Amino acid sequence: MADRLPNPVWGLVPEPVSGVLQRLKERAATAAEEMDTSGIAGTTPRNHNEAFINLSRAAETADQATRDYRSVFNAYVHRFHQPKPPIGRIAAAQGVITQVFAKRYTSKTVAAVKALISPWPDLDALRAGISSLGFEDLRGLSPELDAAMDEAAANPDFEPWLPSVEKARE
Repeated sequence: MADRLPNPVWGLVPEPVSGVLQRLKERAATAAEEMDTSGIAGTTPRNHNEAFINLSRAAETADQATRDYRSVFNAYVHRFHQPKPPIGRIAAAQGVITQVFAKRYTSKTVAAVKALISPWPDLDALRAGISSLGFEDLRGLSPELDAAMDEAAANPDFEPWLPSVEKARE
């Protein structure tokens, strides 16, 4: 029995990180539901332009949300989580080798994750690093983030941002 290894020490994923991943998942899932092709099916020829635009918008929203999800997830597990998870196995689950894994997130994403878990969240870092979520999508993730958002919103010169796909529609 003396040869047994001690029980591992498991880490906790901070609520703002799991919360932002959940919101990205929900954005992607909603967009995927909007990719329903029943509006273009049938045997009667007709103008499909609006349906094609809606399908394209939904596909882009889902794509951006899932890319942000993977980027935030990878940055968090690779740079922040303790103890370090098995990066090689996580990379393999994504169909890549370990050397490619770190290229699946950017310094902007690392800054965004750091902002999520900081007592003084940097809203500019969140805006730049998680572009598929808008300002209001971040509300409720943590008391610290809510306080930073309230402070920013109180500034008459502050302009809340929209998710990148919605911003492109303006």
